[in-house]
Amino acid sequence: MFLGHPASDAADKTTVEPGNVFSPGVWTCGISWWLIDGEEVIAPDRLAPEEVSWHFGGEGDTPVLHAAYGTPSICLRSRLVHRGGEGAEGCDFEEIRLSANAAKSAQVALVIRPVGPAGGTAGLFTLDAERRDLLCESGLRVTLDATPAGHWLAETQPENPCAPLALLLFACTPGPGGDAVIHLRAEHGFLGRTFSRELGLARPHANAGFSAARTKAVEEWAAALPARITAPDERIALTWQRSAWHILAAMDNNLPRIGTVNYPHFWMRDGVIILRALDVIGRSDLARIGVEFLAPRDFAGGFGAEADAPGEGIWSLVQHAFITGDDAWLDAQHEHIARRVAWIDRMRSAAGPVRACIDGVMPRYALAPGSRVVCLAADNGLVNGRMDWHRPNVYINVWCLAGLHWAAEAARRVNWPEETAWRAHADELRRLVVSRLLPVYGNTRDPAVAPSPSGVLADCPELREAFAAWFRTHRVYDNGRRIPEPLWTYFEAAQIRNAVRLGLVDEAWTCLDGMLDEACSPWGISAWREGQPGDNESLPFRNDAGALGWLDRQHALAGNMPHNWTSAEMLLTLRAVFVDDDGERLVLGAGVPAAWLREGASFGVHAMPTRLGPVSFTARVHGGRRISIHYDGPPNPAYGWDRHGFLTTME
Repeated sequence: MFLGHPASDAADKTTVEPGNVFSPGVWTCGISWWLIDGEEVIAPDRLAPEEVSWHFGGEGDTPVLHAAYGTPSICLRSRLVHRGGEGAEGCDFEEIRLSANAAKSAQVALVIRPVGPAGGTAGLFTLDAERRDLLCESGLRVTLDATPAGHWLAETQPENPCAPLALLLFACTPGPGGDAVIHLRAEHGFLGRTFSRELGLARPHANAGFSAARTKAVEEWAAALPARITAPDERIALTWQRSAWHILAAMDNNLPRIGTVNYPHFWMRDGVIILRALDVIGRSDLARIGVEFLAPRDFAGGFGAEADAPGEGIWSLVQHAFITGDDAWLDAQHEHIARRVAWIDRMRSAAGPVRACIDGVMPRYALAPGSRVVCLAADNGLVNGRMDWHRPNVYINVWCLAGLHWAAEAARRVNWPEETAWRAHADELRRLVVSRLLPVYGNTRDPAVAPSPSGVLADCPELREAFAAWFRTHRVYDNGRRIPEPLWTYFEAAQIRNAVRLGLVDEAWTCLDGMLDEACSPWGISAWREGQPGDNESLPFRNDAGALGWLDRQHALAGNMPHNWTSAEMLLTLRAVFVDDDGERLVLGAGVPAAWLREGASFGVHAMPTRLGPVSFTARVHGGRRISIHYDGPPNPAYGWDRHGFLTTME
C-alpha cells in the first residue's frame, strides 16, 4: 500500500509492504528492520504471511501503519506514518519497539538495500560523525535517535540488488520493565532526477520527531475525511476510512489516480467514480479540481476514446453540481455537457466507424488501429461501441442514457433551452435499452452500471428481473455462498450496491461480507486488486526494464493494488447501506442487514453530503422492534429498516 498526500507528486508516494518494509518514494531503495535473536535473523520480507501482523489504523489512528513480527519470546513492533504536501519532499516517521517476555539481549539491524517495494536504487550512503544520520547522494536522509553499536556502508553500488547499501546494528535489552525504542525519520530526496537540483531541498520536516508527526498526521486526517460512518461491525468504519485513504494518498497534485504510478494519468471510466467518491466523503474541494480537469476532455484513458465516456462525463459534472448545490457552476458547464450530448447523438446515428485520436493512450496500444475507434455503425438507434477491447452494449448504452438523462435534469435545473429535446432523446434511448438490450443482458459489466452509479432504470422491472437472475447465478451459489470476482473487483463492489438498490439486500450482504473479509485478511489494509500479475498498466512506462520490488512484473501478486476504482466503488456501496439520495426522498438504512438490528446496537453517519443536503444520524435499536433516531438532515426521510417491521421514533 501507499502513504502519501493528495497534493504531492507521484514520485513522492511511500510504498510499503507487509512488515513495514518501505521505499521512501518511487524508484528508491528499500528500508527494513531485521530482528536478531541469538543466531536467528528475522527479516519481515522473508516471512510467510501468517508470520507478519500488518494493519492500517483504527479509531483515531488511521494514518498509522502497524506491523509486528518476531519469536515467541521477543517481538519487534513498527509504527509508520507519513507527512507530505505539495511537491516531492514527503517524510516517513517510524517507531521501532522491541518487547520481550523477560529481560534479554537482542539486536536489531536497520538494513537499506537497492531493492525495495518501489524498486530502483537511491544511490550510496554516508554516515555522519555521530553515526545517527545517513545521507544518500540522491538527497534522501535517514535520521535515527539512537546510536548504532556498529555499521557497514557499501563503497560501490552492489551487483546484487539484495545486498545492503547500509547496515546499522543496535543492541537492545527489552524486558518487563519497558520496551527498547528507536525512532527513524526518512526525508525524501530526488536530486539525481531531472530539474530536482534546481528546485533544491527545503526539508520541511527536518526537525519533527515521531510523536509530533503522528499527532499532526492524525489531526490532518480528521479534517481530510469529514464524512464518517459507524456500525456494529468494525470492518465497516475501517474499510470506509482505509478506502478514502487509498484514494487521497494516490492523488497526483490533487488530481485523482486509479493507482500510484501504474496509472499515471486520468482515466475517464474509473476517474468519474473516484470523483463521485470524493464528493460523498465530503471532499468536494478536491472533486471540483478533478471535474474541472475533466470538463473539456470528452475522452480520457490509456485505451483511447471509448463510447461510454461522454455519458460518464455528463454524469460526473451534473452529480458534482447537484451534491454541492452550485447552480452557477453547473450553468457554466453548458458547453461541455452539450458537446457530449452531441457525441452521444453522433454515436447513435453512426453510419460507420467513428474515430477520435486523444492524448494519453498507453504506448503499447498507440499503434493499434482500434485505439482510435469509438464505435462502429449504430444499430437502429443504439450505440455499437467500444469499452476496453469489448463491445458491452448494455453497459455503453446505459451510460449514454445516463448522459442524456442527467443533461436534461441539468437543463431543467438551470433553465437551458435544450431540456425538452434532451429528455425526448433519453426517453427514446431508454425504450430501446429496455426492449432490445435487457433481453441480452449478461456481460460482467452490465450489472455494474444501473441503477447505480448511472442513476437510471431504478424503476424498471425488466432491469430488476435481469439483474436478479444474473446476480443469483454469478455472485451467489444456490447454497447461499458467495462467488467472488477474481480479477475485476470494482465490478463486484458496484454489483453489490445495485443489489442493495434493487432490494436484494440479503444477497448483497453475502458478497459484501466476503469483500470486507478480504479487506481485513491476512492483513488489515482494505485494498483490492485488479487483474493478474503482469497486467500492470504501467509496463509501457518502463517499469518492466530493470525494475525491482513491487514494480517488477515477475514478483507481483496482482496487476494493480490498491486499485482505486474498487476503493471508490466500495465507498459508494457502504454509503448506499446507510444513505440513498437517488430518488426524490432521502432513504436511511436501505442496506442495513438484519444482523445489526439487535437490542443495544447503533449505527449511523456523520456529515454525509447528499444532493438534498448534509445528513447526520444515529439509530439505536431497542427491544420490542423499536428504533430511536437522532437526526439532522433534510426533512421526512424514509427508513429502510421498515422492511424488518421496526417502529421508528425521533429522539
